[in-house]
Order: sequence, then structure tokens, then C-alpha cells
Amino acid sequence: MTKRVLILSQSDRWHKLEDLGARIVRWLGGLEGVETETCHDKAALAGGQLDGYDVCVLCATMSGLTAEQERAVVDFVAGAKSLVGIHSATVVDEERTAYIDLIGGRFTHHSPYHEFEVRVVGQRHPITAGVGDFKVQDELYVLDRAPGGAQVLATALWEDQAQPLVYAKKHGQGQIVYNALGHDDAAFDHPAFQKLVVQGIEWACQEAR
Repeated sequence: MTKRVLILSQSDRWHKLEDLGARIVRWLGGLEGVETETCHDKAALAGGQLDGYDVCVLCATMSGLTAEQERAVVDFVAGAKSLVGIHSATVVDEERTAYIDLIGGRFTHHSPYHEFEVRVVGQRHPITAGVGDFKVQDELYVLDRAPGGAQVLATALWEDQAQPLVYAKKHGQGQIVYNALGHDDAAFDHPAFQKLVVQGIEWACQEAR
């Protein structure tokens, strides 16, 4: 059965996320049974517009998310669908507590832009299959909490702590994948980042019902 994937990509003053969204469409081109559509406005999250999709990919900074959009995304995942958040998908207004609980945490700050090592951790998982530890030039995001109930798949050390960079977690009948990498072309062009994104979306499609 074909799985329909909506990619919400929205650039901001710091991130060329519409470029990332277009790249993801190309990267997914080799997957059988996956159909992608792209939009650039958070309004697409509400008003029943997620109906008919199996996976929603957020390549967007989520500040400004409305209560209606928040409820629609939470209900979408709870109804056995999948959400994939990339990089600034955890940048959201603090009053959006349901979304923060859903995605696993809220961005508080990041390291200076620098090269750091990403370590693949935990049990084997389809998202990290074939990916070993690697170095990348990026921002290292710090969240306000450990993602509750999540299987952490990759971490990096900052402020004397292993920060969760890639994880998967369940909500209701659905699944969430979050990948904190992806500030700019240095990440976009990195084969390990590309593989983590593609395999994350592929797994999200397989899990969606």
C-alpha cells in the first residue's frame, strides 16, 4: 500500500529548510510505495488537511504554532500516524505543551556552530541501520528535558552530558521520530544525515496505519 508523506518545509532567517524539504523529496525518490507532497505553510496542519496522509515531516521552526494546529498534529499521531521532526521542529512557544510532550522536548539553546562527534547508541534500530559514529559540522541542540518514553538512537556530548540527537517515541497509536541535526548544507550534504532522515521517514511510513 502506498504511504502518503506531507513535507512541511518553511525557511526562516536562520535555516534554508525549504531547500532541505526539496532535498528530502529527491532522497525519497528511490523508495517504493512512498508518495510525497510539499507545502510551506503551517496552515496545512489544521482544518482536516492532514487527513489522507500517513506521515507528516516537519522541516520548520514551529514557533507561531496555533492551538488548532497543535491539536490537529497531536490527534494525527494519536490516530496511528507518524510525525518526523527535523532540527528546529523543537523550537516552539512554551505554551504549546501538548506539542512539546508529543515531540519529546522544547529547544532551549544550542552550542556554537562547530564540528562534533555523533554517537549511535542503544539497541539496533531500522533508523540507524548501516550508520556508524560520525563527525558533522552543525549546531548541537539542547532540549528542556529528556524525551520521555523515547528510544534514543544517537547522541552527542555537550555541557558534560550526552544530548539526545535522534530518537523515536510512541504517542497513542502513532510514532514520532526526531532528528536534531540539519542546520545548513554541511549537514544536508552529509551522507550519515541523509541516511538517518531517509530511514527515519521510511520507518515512520512502515509504522503508520
